[in-house]
Amino acid sequence: MPPREQSGGDMSAAWPKILKEARGPIRADKLEGAAAGMGDWGEATRQLHAQGLVPPDMLTGLTLFLLSSQPKDPARPQAIPGGSGGVAGGVWVRERFTIHQPLRADEPFVVRGASEGCHVHKERRYGTTSSSTFTLDGRQIADNLTTGLLSYKPEPGLADGIEGRSPEDLPAPAPDWRHAAANPSLEALKTLVEGERLGGYPVHVSLGLMEARDTKRPDNPIHSDPELAKRAGLSKPIAGGSHVLAFALEPILMRLGSQALLYGANFDIRWKSPVYADLVMVPSVRVEACSLDRVVFALEALLEEGAVAMQGRVTVPIGAADPA
Repeated sequence: MPPREQSGGDMSAAWPKILKEARGPIRADKLEGAAAGMGDWGEATRQLHAQGLVPPDMLTGLTLFLLSSQPKDPARPQAIPGGSGGVAGGVWVRERFTIHQPLRADEPFVVRGASEGCHVHKERRYGTTSSSTFTLDGRQIADNLTTGLLSYKPEPGLADGIEGRSPEDLPAPAPDWRHAAANPSLEALKTLVEGERLGGYPVHVSLGLMEARDTKRPDNPIHSDPELAKRAGLSKPIAGGSHVLAFALEPILMRLGSQALLYGANFDIRWKSPVYADLVMVPSVRVEACSLDRVVFALEALLEEGAVAMQGRVTVPIGAADPA
């Protein structure tokens, strides 16, 4: 893959690229938007908002929070001509993350991380970034490993290749058993049985819901602005990856309690197809495995015509200590 910098030499030596740390809290309007953007399908998410806690789907975005906080490079071409910078125009394809402990909505935090590598597949460029998030008093909140499509538009003639490390070669976050005992949904988790199914109802992902979640100050306007979405190569706005995930996590929270996924849960989520504005999707959850130390959920979001929009797995530790 041709490097962005001047050619010559082994570009792998330049990786990882340490990023400037970013500090929170998350903007209040973003959290309000996360609750409002669920429409009729977000009772548990709104409960978390009322409790003053950040919902699990919003914690997928900590790496994007880090990336969007980086100093802007005026020499770097914009993925959306005339649009905002940062992560604008990019599309999530995979997120592996662990939520160690709950994060209060107003709680200051710091995100540190690095760009781990960049690869090209079928004329599209992808980037992988790792991050860890801590409160200012040292509480570990989350670890994230994010792979994203840097621009939805292909770059004709761009050859397949890798700079830095492949996403498959990076150590992924794992479940955290240290905080399992504090989970208020521990007893409810133990009532689950393998094969139990949750969700399975249609969700109309309207442009109105996408606009509510994106707020008046969007980080990536392809989720709410029809004109800027077209400039990025999309026929219309698409739902953000965390938005799609939120609808799939909601049935778990409704079954177990709103805080069930905030104590050591580990997520491996892949986004397969865009969810365009005003499409109907069906999020569903299957209890894949139950054991003495964990419960594993298989997640899926299908578009009405049958295409897979998202698939993933969530592992929730329920033992007192890592059995390994």
